[in-house]
Amino acid sequence: MDYTYFQISEQSLVVEFPEQINVEENKLIQSVARELIADNAVGVTGVIPAYHTLTINFDFDLTSYNDLVNQIDEIISNSNDQTTTGRTIIELPVCYNQDFGPDLQDVADFAKVSVDELIKMHTSTDYFIYMMGFLPGFAYMGSVPEQIAMPRLEVPRKKIAPGSVGIAGAQTGMYPVESPGGWRLIGRTPVKLYDPANPVLKYQSGNYIRFKQISEQEYADIQKADANGEYELNVITEGGRNDG
Repeated sequence: MDYTYFQISEQSLVVEFPEQINVEENKLIQSVARELIADNAVGVTGVIPAYHTLTINFDFDLTSYNDLVNQIDEIISNSNDQTTTGRTIIELPVCYNQDFGPDLQDVADFAKVSVDELIKMHTSTDYFIYMMGFLPGFAYMGSVPEQIAMPRLEVPRKKIAPGSVGIAGAQTGMYPVESPGGWRLIGRTPVKLYDPANPVLKYQSGNYIRFKQISEQEYADIQKADANGEYELNVITEGGRNDG
């Protein structure tokens, strides 16, 4: 796979792959990031994986740009020889209705389908988590069926409730905390996605999210159980080596 290096500061470099939203490419980026952290690579102080880039911060007193490039080249070469067929899928319950998803009808109209058909389309795909940001626990995932890939709102909302599930072009994702945002909201999960008192996330880059439609009563029941620490997300591991 083709890639290029750019040194963006004395102590930072970027590995850039072809500009695309591609699962296999992103898996490689995340694999390199994990290897650098897991191996305690000398001089590496941080890694930031994104859709098609990997930013690496390093201490130039402990390593050099050229040494780091050589190490990354070796990791990528070894990664190309490995097969990753396993998947970790987190099943996330979502209530799709007009109160929780004010853009539900607009997205259905955009796709020229009924609301029920839209929900079926959104829940029929397992979504790969390409990267995390712009909020703690915000997962950038893709790709939704092209027919429902409605662009962002022209004017973002000033306040979006935690747990809201939205679409922005080919991407889908969940707002883990209250935030402004311009994604098209189609539903909401009752599960608390991020807790600053316990910031360990229930999912990470490389996992898959599978949305499961629930009723309003199920939403209320799960929300109560989750608040009491009595609700566990369903996690499915499919053979081979896990991506997450």
